[in-house]
Amino acid sequence: MEEQDTLPLTVRVLDRAGDPIPGAAIVLFVLDTAALGVDSAGMGVIGRAPAATARVVAASGTLRSDPLSVRVLAAADSLRATASSALTVAAADSQSGPLATAVLDLTTTPGQAAPLSGRPVRFTLEFPAFAGVASATAVLGNDSLAETVLTAAAGTASVVVKRKGAAQPDSAVVLARAVRGTGASVPGSPVRFVVRFQ
Repeated sequence: MEEQDTLPLTVRVLDRAGDPIPGAAIVLFVLDTAALGVDSAGMGVIGRAPAATARVVAASGTLRSDPLSVRVLAAADSLRATASSALTVAAADSQSGPLATAVLDLTTTPGQAAPLSGRPVRFTLEFPAFAGVASATAVLGNDSLAETVLTAAAGTASVVVKRKGAAQPDSAVVLARAVRGTGASVPGSPVRFVVRFQ
C-alpha cells in the first residue's frame, strides 16, 4: 500500500473446529504506529509513512492473530516529463530519442521531489490509431503499441518510437500513465508526447 491509502482487512474468527463464529467482536491493533494507523471504521489500516514492514494484529476476546506485515510505499504524487514532450525524428534516423517520465513523491519530505523506483509507467501509442501491430507504421521500442516500464532508481521510465515499414505517419502521439496502488491516476497523468517524423 502507499502512504495515505486505506487497506481494508477481512478478519474471520474461527472456533476449534475451524468454523466461523458469526458476530464475534474484532479489534485491530497496529504494532508499528509510525507507519500505520487503524481507519475510522476499525477494519482497515491507513498508511502513515513509508516502511519496509509495518505490522497489524487482529484480536477477538483473548484470541490474537499472528501479525500481518504490510509494506508502506511512499505515495506517488506526480508524473512528469523529464525533458521535452515534443521530439523530432530526422529522416536519416530509425527511432526517436527517449520519451522520458519521472514518478515522484512530493509528500514525504515537503518541498523536495523524491524519485520513486520500481513504479510501473504505461506508455501507449494513441495516434495514429492502428488496428494492430501488423498495420502500424510506427511502434514503440518493444515493437508493440503499448509498453509498461518500471521506473529506475532515479524514478525515470522511458520508451522510444520507431519507424516501421516504408510508409510512416507525419507524427505520433504517445501517452504515459501511472497509477497508485488504489488504481487512482497519479497526478500529472497522462503525460502527452508528440513525435514528428521528417
